[in-house]
Amino acid sequence: MDIDQIFEKSPRKLAGLRQKSLLARYFSFLNFPPHGLKASLEPEEVFLDAQSDQGYKMEVPIKRRKFFFFYVLAIILFFILVGMAGWLQIIKGGAYLSQAEKNRVRTIPIFSPRGIIYDRVGEQLIYNVSTFDLVAIPAYLPKEENGREEVFRELGDVLGEDPEMLEAAMMGVQPFSFNPVLLKGGIEREKALFLETELKNLPGVEIESNLQREYVFPFVFSHIIGYVGKMTEVDLGGRPDYFSTETIGKSGLELEYENVLRTLPGKKEVEVDAYGTIGQTLRVVDPGDARGLVLSIDADLQNFIYNRLGDALKQLRVSRAVAVALNPQNGHILALVTIPSFDNNLMSQGISQEKYGQLLSNPLQPLFNRAVSGQYAPGSTIKPFVGAAALEEGVVTPKTIINDVGPLVLGGWTFPDWKTHGLVDIYRAIAESCNIYFYTVGGGYGDFKGLGVDRLEKYLKLFGFGSLTGIDLPNEKTGFIPSAEWKKETKGESWYIGDTYHMSIGQGDVTVTPLQMSVLTAAIANGGTVWQPYIVDKIIDSEKNVIEEIKPQGRKIDFVSAQNLDITGFISKENLDITGFISKENLDIIRSAMRQTVTSGSAQYLKTLSVAAAGKTGTAQTTVDKKNNAWFTVFAPFDSPEIELTILIEEGVEGSTSAVPVARDILQWYFNR
Repeated sequence: MDIDQIFEKSPRKLAGLRQKSLLARYFSFLNFPPHGLKASLEPEEVFLDAQSDQGYKMEVPIKRRKFFFFYVLAIILFFILVGMAGWLQIIKGGAYLSQAEKNRVRTIPIFSPRGIIYDRVGEQLIYNVSTFDLVAIPAYLPKEENGREEVFRELGDVLGEDPEMLEAAMMGVQPFSFNPVLLKGGIEREKALFLETELKNLPGVEIESNLQREYVFPFVFSHIIGYVGKMTEVDLGGRPDYFSTETIGKSGLELEYENVLRTLPGKKEVEVDAYGTIGQTLRVVDPGDARGLVLSIDADLQNFIYNRLGDALKQLRVSRAVAVALNPQNGHILALVTIPSFDNNLMSQGISQEKYGQLLSNPLQPLFNRAVSGQYAPGSTIKPFVGAAALEEGVVTPKTIINDVGPLVLGGWTFPDWKTHGLVDIYRAIAESCNIYFYTVGGGYGDFKGLGVDRLEKYLKLFGFGSLTGIDLPNEKTGFIPSAEWKKETKGESWYIGDTYHMSIGQGDVTVTPLQMSVLTAAIANGGTVWQPYIVDKIIDSEKNVIEEIKPQGRKIDFVSAQNLDITGFISKENLDITGFISKENLDIIRSAMRQTVTSGSAQYLKTLSVAAAGKTGTAQTTVDKKNNAWFTVFAPFDSPEIELTILIEEGVEGSTSAVPVARDILQWYFNR
């Protein structure tokens, strides 16, 4: 068989021939032929044997080009690995080290007790009481969704609460954070111990000790002290040094003095294992020292006013009232009462959404601080200030007589009075609250030229109406003094003389706050100094040492030179703004007229007081069903005032019949206690 014939054979035939050739060579090496094989070989088998030597070598030389390719690839891979190792070690090494450290070390915040608040004589108004919080540590919660749901399902079963509501607290929280997230606060000790036992096998859930505010006089002091509440997402925004388990001031002094009452927390760094079990303590940083407040408030007076005013409301069958008492000599607030009020302990303990919603929707607005935020028509309590402006502008003198023969009639409009007074000077006009006198003085009538709207606006604003008093409480309002320009711009109407008449007796668009009325009446009482009112007298440390004493700030409204500053006795020149716009003589006339209000006018019920008093009643018609608000503002003793008291009873009919009796009882108690 020739070579060409061999190549024409099928691949299977070629493979068989090769196999036989190999076996023949193997057995010939052993000197005996294999069973079933020929001892001699065919020529084609010899040829295939030669082919098989090359085809079945164990090592075949690699071509140079292939070797070079693998060599270059190995070098590239080497440099890639070295580069990645360097990047991980040098560039990202710090971050990974930090992350590893975080996984090993947990920081536990240490909170300092919130500062205590005292009244003027040191009576404690707040306590910090122990309580417990249920918190979740995100880093230790199961990472699988099913595992997390199981944790909150068990929590819900134990607490009797909706698991989804509990889990909702985790929304937006970083899953690897070690900062505790509040699930439920204000837990009593017995329940906390029970929960700790029930939940010990739940990963990522802990019971933490905490402090809770307890207010000594709920309702009575709620609008002064306010309350604290748990942090919300809004509260946490922009406050990186706060924790979600902390409380924060929400209203009153708790809010106004948040940065004083709350100090920076400390921290404890501890080792933890993969399960969150705490090991040794690595480092402790103590929190800042708590600071407290000493108020100008007289707690006994505050309680008495609250109770007496509450009794009056029951008798009158109305629901809303305000009282402000202050020291006319320095602006110290002695009492500030708003009714209705609310239980601030309920707020600090963690009020439910349902109950909080009821407070917000209550038409009586118990959360509303009427003393600083309520804006009311002042009625006749504005008349002493209008009278002072008329005296200063020469519109009237103490001897000017205006004949009140009945209502004024202008172009079909009638402007009434509560009675016909006859011949009236400024003393009787204030004492008996004569509307006709002040219509005429304010807007003019016939040949008599009055102040007019521009001068009325000017003087009322110079006194301080339409401006903040600067009290250290949140949400103070300014009240409002209208002008002809304002009416044109906002209502598209011209200013009429009837508008001036209404403005002159504290009606129309004029509004003031009860606090403003108290502060500015005190300026008449003390002879011409408008003091900035304030409630906090001192800031103290935890040992009651004084850190800061609040200095009185005032402005003179009577003409006085720098050489005569000693009339105020204790105030330094730097703290007194000399902006005199009215003479002391004219202020004295107004003071005497207010004294006559008590001796022979609309507040004669105070004649039996143990000290001489002076004041002004007011009855202001409201836009709601045209019901009247009852005002009375008073100071005593007349010659050297120690207290100014302003009372407003909403829908109280008349100041002389409802507010005056309450004021008398308060002043009698104050001077006889």
